[in-house]
Formats: sequence, structure tokens, C-alpha cells
Amino acid sequence: MACVLTSGYTFLGCKGGAGGIRRVLITEFENLTGGTFTASAGVVTTFTLGTGVYREYLLDKEMGMFSSPGTYTPASGTVSYEPSVDFTIKKLTAAMIQEIHLVAQNVVSLIVEDINGDYWLFGYDRGMDLLTWSTDSGQAITDMNGHKLSFKGKEIAPIYKVAANQIAPLL
Repeated sequence: MACVLTSGYTFLGCKGGAGGIRRVLITEFENLTGGTFTASAGVVTTFTLGTGVYREYLLDKEMGMFSSPGTYTPASGTVSYEPSVDFTIKKLTAAMIQEIHLVAQNVVSLIVEDINGDYWLFGYDRGMDLLTWSTDSGQAITDMNGHKLSFKGKEIAPIYKVAANQIAPLL
């Protein structure tokens, strides 16, 4: 069966589309069980959790990014994605060190709000893992003091855009 293309791309000459992320929402992957999920053309239009909530991590300017590279494997004929979300939280606190420890022990789902106000869902099908993290004091008085986190996933579907009206009920 053919996979029919649905659109092309035309550069409209408009500037914008700045990079970076504003905030990251994190919940335990198991909280998705029993919830509702409807997506059309890659946009989530209905989304509820079975239990729990997403926790909000507000970021300072230029402190995070995400990527979702895709790979086609000719030997198996499969397409897969390896999404990643990396961000920095400024200022060391004992509470944040303990929270990161809990996040690292879980498989999680993330929703990322980019700098343009769009929301992107990571780890809906298989979850995301906090693979590396560091707690850094910095050396010079002008160095960053805080936490660097790097999440990775492995999915068979690309990331989803989440309609903005779906976010508030998840918090």
C-alpha cells in the first residue's frame, strides 16, 4: 500500500520561528494509562491522563532544546525516531537534586513548550528516560550554577503537536 504524501512546503518569506524552549512538563509514563488520546494530522486534540499530573519546569532564556531525528533501516524496512530533550535548570537546591533523582528512576512523558508557544509531546508511545544529568557548581563567579538534564526516547511515531487548549487540564 502506498503512503500518499499530503502536502509540500513553500517558503513564505516571513521571518520568525525562533529556537529554544520556555518550559518542560513531566509526568510518570504510567500516568498515561487509562487516559484519553486523540490525534489528527499529527496534532493532539484530546488528551487526558489516567492518573497524576504533569509537573512544570520553567526555564530561563536559551536554556533548552529538543530534537526528533528519524531513521530508516533498509534491512528491516522500519522507520524509527530518537527524540531528545535537553535543558538546564539554574540554581542548586537540595529539593531539585531530590526531584531529579526521582525523575531518573522513572520512565516519563514530556510536553515541551517551545519559544513560539507551541506544545510538543515526547514519549507518548514508549516513554522517555533521563539518560544523563549533572549538578554543577561552576568555577568562576560568572559560571552557571544548576542542573543539566538530557532525556532520550525511541519511538515508531514522530513527536506530536499538542493543541494549546489541552495543556491546562494536564497540570
